[in-house]
Amino acid sequence: MIKNTNMLRKAWGAVGAIGLGLFVAFGADQADAQSFAELKANGKIVIGIQGENPPWGFVDESNQSAGFDADFAKLLGEEIGVPVEFNRVAVANRIPTLMTNKVDALIAVMGMYPDRAKVVQFTKPYSAIDIILLAKPETNIKAPEDLKGLRIAVARSSAQDTQVTKNAPQGATIQRFDDDATAIQAFLSGQVDALGANNTYFLSIAKIAPDFKFEKKLQFNRQYNGISVRPGQKQFVEELNAFIDKVRADGRLEKIYQKWLGQDTPDFPDSLPDIPFAVQ
Repeated sequence: MIKNTNMLRKAWGAVGAIGLGLFVAFGADQADAQSFAELKANGKIVIGIQGENPPWGFVDESNQSAGFDADFAKLLGEEIGVPVEFNRVAVANRIPTLMTNKVDALIAVMGMYPDRAKVVQFTKPYSAIDIILLAKPETNIKAPEDLKGLRIAVARSSAQDTQVTKNAPQGATIQRFDDDATAIQAFLSGQVDALGANNTYFLSIAKIAPDFKFEKKLQFNRQYNGISVRPGQKQFVEELNAFIDKVRADGRLEKIYQKWLGQDTPDFPDSLPDIPFAVQ
């Protein structure tokens, strides 16, 4: 049984230690650059990243931000020619952090959904995850209606929160936690019967509780993740899209996929309904 969420950090620490050091800071400067040239003039790019969601974003044993999104952000910094400064965000405060100019962009497992696209500007997708439900093998769940009477953990304001809330019948109890790590903790400790998750939770649980028996019960949807910036940043978005195309074509994104997820880069759609990939 997991004692606390620090175990989740430590389990991924050795993987996160591989690679170059990354800067982490929490300065009060406004992050409002409109282009790569402005970022280069500023001497840094400030990225909002999750700190409790391995393998996407977490804090390693050296107190550095690590994970898939950290490595992807590092590639972006290299492309621009500036160091990356990380501002660690929880799921629920990602968008407020962006919209109050505390970061230049979010690389924080930001699922691309029409409601979010009304508030932020997305780039093309750079990663994808499946939104699923996990439970012990003996828990009988074959359809959403089987969730009646069950307690389900989700990370607050996450894509799994949205999908579980949408699909759970009356009589299901949804328990919302501040981040992915504490939702996983609740599942492993028996506080809940099921866990709203994504497919990378398998990796995290295997590292911290390798003998714990669980399985996928339901799949809700596939989520595509994009870099998120503030609306109206036309040149910035065009440059970010060109960067995504470049790292996909030259194999650098594939290397990050293999390192953190052990899988090939998926095919990404050219468009998503009601989610523009460029400023219109």
